[in-house]
Amino acid sequence: MIAMLTQTGVNVIDTVFVGNLDPSYSIPGQAALGFSLPIFWCIGGFLAAIGVGTQAMVARRAGENRPEQVGTVLANGVILAIVSSLLFTVIGWYTVPSLFAFLTSNESVLALGIPYAQIRILGIVGMVVTTTYKGMFDGLGRTRVHMYACLIMNAVNIGLNFIFVYGAGPVPAMYVTGAAISSVLATGVGLAIMIGWTFHGEFRGKFRAYRLSNFRPSLIWQLLKLSLPSGIAQIFVMLGVMMFLKIIALLDERAVMEALNHSTFYAGEVGQVAASVHNSITHSSNYAGRIFSVNWANPLLGSRPPIYSTAAKLIIDLLSIGFVTCIAFGQATATLVSKSMGKRDFDEAEAYGWDSVKLGMYFFGALGAIILIFPEALLGLLSNDPIVIEAAVPGMRIMASLEMFIAMALILMQALFGAGNTKFVMVAELVLHAVCLVPLAYLFSVVLDLGFIGVWLSATAYVVLLGVAMAWKFWEAKWKKIVV
Repeated sequence: MIAMLTQTGVNVIDTVFVGNLDPSYSIPGQAALGFSLPIFWCIGGFLAAIGVGTQAMVARRAGENRPEQVGTVLANGVILAIVSSLLFTVIGWYTVPSLFAFLTSNESVLALGIPYAQIRILGIVGMVVTTTYKGMFDGLGRTRVHMYACLIMNAVNIGLNFIFVYGAGPVPAMYVTGAAISSVLATGVGLAIMIGWTFHGEFRGKFRAYRLSNFRPSLIWQLLKLSLPSGIAQIFVMLGVMMFLKIIALLDERAVMEALNHSTFYAGEVGQVAASVHNSITHSSNYAGRIFSVNWANPLLGSRPPIYSTAAKLIIDLLSIGFVTCIAFGQATATLVSKSMGKRDFDEAEAYGWDSVKLGMYFFGALGAIILIFPEALLGLLSNDPIVIEAAVPGMRIMASLEMFIAMALILMQALFGAGNTKFVMVAELVLHAVCLVPLAYLFSVVLDLGFIGVWLSATAYVVLLGVAMAWKFWEAKWKKIVV
């Protein structure tokens, strides 16, 4: 659990450091980070599913008492991770500008976000290979290895952020871009620690992972088949989050137009003309001097920063602390479920799943209550901008009230991964994002004009339905027949 908390700390640390910059950087900068992360995780999270497959296979081989097969699984998982992540790094670098332009038209956010996301994309190789090693250690029940690596990685990231974000000595302040550089370098440190641990005498002698004879294309194919549904599910999740953020960006743009139409001078006919000209300019890709004109209302209104997009970033970052802790519970459960299945003790595997859900719901229900009571204080840890905190509080309270459902959904999702039932999770995520989260977010916030509250009401429906779906599938117990 501590390892997962510190792993998400990389993103939260970036948010904190950017949030302490001047508001001209902090508000669009944090919004840029918010748009960057689903792009990064759409690629990185898809490939990180190799770690899910590695963990399931390692735990099963450990339960069968076949240590050298554990080393073989790791070796082929690392090969798959390196080759696939190098390929997707190139693809990601060139697609980032187009994805950003789709998500937001705010020039400040684009100027800060595109370089940040492209630099973070360069760290995908390190992240994916790290998750593969993590899958091996977690599958063996050695979760402390990743914990130690993440603690050191976050300490390095904090130090590097001070240098690259704010500047130190000969290094100039790089602001948002500096946060990206710090994260990539810190990820490399974490990977070096994980690899170094495998050269310890206990692991090197028992599992013998680094042998040329371990290369088995058939095992890579097996890992790919086991990991692919989980990776596709991650893509569905992140595409849903992108569309969710796109709708929030529309609310920011609408706020600019409403401010124009309700100002004393620009109300009425003049306001309509202003809005019409603004619309034609912002949607013209060939307009000369577009970068100076897209937000041409700014000189008239003193600028309207992306408040809702930034508020959403703060909410997601605080929720991510609960998310990753739930996933940590779930991954521990996945290891226990998979090991029990390796021993053919299916009743024990099922008991582990439900006991973990009970613990998770108690713990995260209490965490949700704290957030519900003190949202301003917690949001204030990430941002110094009162207007952003004020906008975030209602959505933060809505999501805090759902912590118990979030815990149930994520823990049982990981338990199903451990059992090898990755296809159901993939289909459930596809359906819920396609017919629930995104359509309802648009319906509530734009069509029904509920604004920023509306997007979080759609998230409520998504979380509840996901929890019910995962609970039903685990209770059905058909996963007991799956062979990995």
